Amino acid sequence: MARTELLNPTSNSILIIDDNPHNLQVLGKLLRENNFAIEFATSGEAALEWLKKRLFDLLLLDINMPGMNGFEVCLKVRSDKTYDNIPVIFLSAETDRESILKGFELGAQDYITKPFDSRELLSRVKTHLSLKDSLEKLGNQNALLEATVSERTVQLRDANEQLKDLNQKLLDLDKTKSEFLRLVSHEIRTPLNGIIGPLELLKEYVSTKDVEEIIGILDLSVKRLERFALNALLITRLKTKQFDIRKESVSLSVLLEDILNDYSTMISDGNYQIKIINNSKTSSIIGEPELIKTCLGNILNNSISYSPKDSKVEILIYDDYENIFCEFKDNGTGFKNDAGSLFEIFNMGTSKKDNYLSIGLPICKMIMEAHLGNITIGNNDTGGAYVKLKFSADLR
Repeated sequence: MARTELLNPTSNSILIIDDNPHNLQVLGKLLRENNFAIEFATSGEAALEWLKKRLFDLLLLDINMPGMNGFEVCLKVRSDKTYDNIPVIFLSAETDRESILKGFELGAQDYITKPFDSRELLSRVKTHLSLKDSLEKLGNQNALLEATVSERTVQLRDANEQLKDLNQKLLDLDKTKSEFLRLVSHEIRTPLNGIIGPLELLKEYVSTKDVEEIIGILDLSVKRLERFALNALLITRLKTKQFDIRKESVSLSVLLEDILNDYSTMISDGNYQIKIINNSKTSSIIGEPELIKTCLGNILNNSISYSPKDSKVEILIYDDYENIFCEFKDNGTGFKNDAGSLFEIFNMGTSKKDNYLSIGLPICKMIMEAHLGNITIGNNDTGGAYVKLKFSADLR
């Protein structure tokens, strides 16, 4: 249906389409008295010409007109998307079921038979105008919502792109940090190797107590520096997960015996009593021996370092059929910090007797997580602390 530019509709404007002048007069008077803006068309063709020029809020359409009847007009109106929301009410003396159904099939909203009751007609007109208004408001709200969603989608996409860029920068920074730690650790260990050997030789030629004390301080500092370099490399490896756990059968009791040999000097100097109690049917787990040995060694080192000389450390091995546990119990000062913070790298907690802040527990936690196990710590009821390791009996 070709049309020129449409005029803006008057509020509650109604087009009455009927070939009977008396009907037009009666309907026009009734609707004007109820504050509706009215226009008339005496034929289907005239109605379509009106619709080319302006939009209406509702059409009152007679069915039986010469030339183009009401059904044909309704079909033309509904074929144009512009008039989708305009309600059409048929007016007709026809009361047969087929005519009524045909009207609804063509897209009419209602059907009023002649002669009509004025109150019924006004009620239906107001109802359909109210529905039209509600639908238009809903459509506007939907359009606003779609625009808002579209705007938020663009904002979210932009934010996501920024997040990707920031994440990539963090990954690059983490990679740079890891490379730096490896480089620093390597550069520290290289000169250390040139110090450790001559220092061992110097111990054989010590002649005075003062020199022996100085060499002892040097030896402690060098070992501490070496331990830091090794730990930095290990932390970098565990943090960046640049490895696959070697799946070997590992005997906890054998590893503990090796560790006691490694710490024999430290144990004898403090006259510590280390007792291993194995109540497990099997002390074998699946994992990487060197990593597990590092974990066990760090815990033993802490147990000794925080305990007074001549004290006892118990190491218990037991199982519950699904897991194997290795628990260290000492008679030391116990944990004085929040348990969670002690697993943070370089946590500024209580230092050891030589004022060296340990990173042993954080490394142990990373090693246990890499083996799908866990570590818990706490204080014994009778004094001292405990550290409990839980290993899966079958790491797949």
